[in-house]
Amino acid sequence: MNNRKSLLISVFLFLVLSIILICSPTNYISEKNDKILKVTTFEGGTAYKTSDNIYWVLNLTGTWREMGRQYGGLVREDLCQFYQEITEDVAARGIDKKEQLEDAKEFAGSLNVNLRELLKGISETSGLSEDEVLLLNAGMLNLADVVLGPVAPSACSGLAAWGNYTPDGSLVFGRNWDIDRESMKKYMKYLSVVVFNPDSGNSFANVHPLGNVYLETGMNNKGLFLELNNGVYSDTNIFEDRENSVSTLVSVLNQCSTIEEAAAYLAAVPADMAYIIQIADSKECVSVERPTFASRVRRSEQNGVLAAYNSFVPPYPQEWEGKVTKPRNPKEDPRYQNLLNLANSKEFYGKLDPAGMKKLLDIQMQNGGATHKGSVLQVIAVPKDLKLWIRGLDYSDWQEIDLKGLFKNK
Repeated sequence: MNNRKSLLISVFLFLVLSIILICSPTNYISEKNDKILKVTTFEGGTAYKTSDNIYWVLNLTGTWREMGRQYGGLVREDLCQFYQEITEDVAARGIDKKEQLEDAKEFAGSLNVNLRELLKGISETSGLSEDEVLLLNAGMLNLADVVLGPVAPSACSGLAAWGNYTPDGSLVFGRNWDIDRESMKKYMKYLSVVVFNPDSGNSFANVHPLGNVYLETGMNNKGLFLELNNGVYSDTNIFEDRENSVSTLVSVLNQCSTIEEAAAYLAAVPADMAYIIQIADSKECVSVERPTFASRVRRSEQNGVLAAYNSFVPPYPQEWEGKVTKPRNPKEDPRYQNLLNLANSKEFYGKLDPAGMKKLLDIQMQNGGATHKGSVLQVIAVPKDLKLWIRGLDYSDWQEIDLKGLFKNK
């Protein structure tokens, strides 16, 4: 009797489990990556949405032209809508479509051949012409130009914490992408994470609004994370005949697997304009300060924490003296010191896991943090786990993206 009862219970449990498996939504890619929801496929590419159905996550594979075709086909409607909205917005603010296109073509000419192939692929399937794809790609840049003018803003900051600053010692990076929130927050509905699996090199993810194929924040399958801050305050020179740094960073993630390789790659390519680029893995972060005439790797003065903003941090190499502008007075721009102070505070020291970093990034500049009215979006990265968290400020809460199942290259 007991054996028969046990058998009946076993059969019942098996049937219940089978029903659960059959009836469970099939649009989640797996139980291990249930933070994103599968939406559609196109020519070998797949489109997902983050768990709250907020941001696009695209997974592309193949040649750069093939990945462009997948990109355009997967999010065709959003690309067309974004193009219409931002070009009309910029025109209404004083830059007509003809001038926008001139700027967009000039920008596209500064990108590498892979990105230009990607843009052509997008034009083949998105419903946008090649010129319209270029206009969309440059849309946020054109908007920044018309809103801010020639004045270099306090744009972007970052904090890396590892060792004694995090609960388990592994690195956590928090990043502010700053331009002008008021004019840009309405476009955060197009914020996305696009994962590229090219037919050669590393897989990598790019955090940007849709259709913006240049890279300012990203991570590859080797667990190499980088983010870029404007450095024009320190060195105002611009060389338009050089490859744009936001194009160079695509090659860095695609071709480099270590901090040392990435820093060496950047040192070997002359900068078109000054940038401060943070490169992190699971154990360390360095800052590559990259004026138009040189490059150096700045390491943390305090083991386990590194902050960066929009000025090269003294002391400078002797050969830089007289060529770079000293940082603003901390009373004018306290973000760098604020970030270090917070990391060393009782509230955050040893507690900077993703939850702790979220709390830190909530703190406004006037209250001792680095976030301000120019902050548009924020990113948290944990290279060890190949995870990102993103949010558009005044638009959404944090959304988690686990990249492990999306990276296909080894």
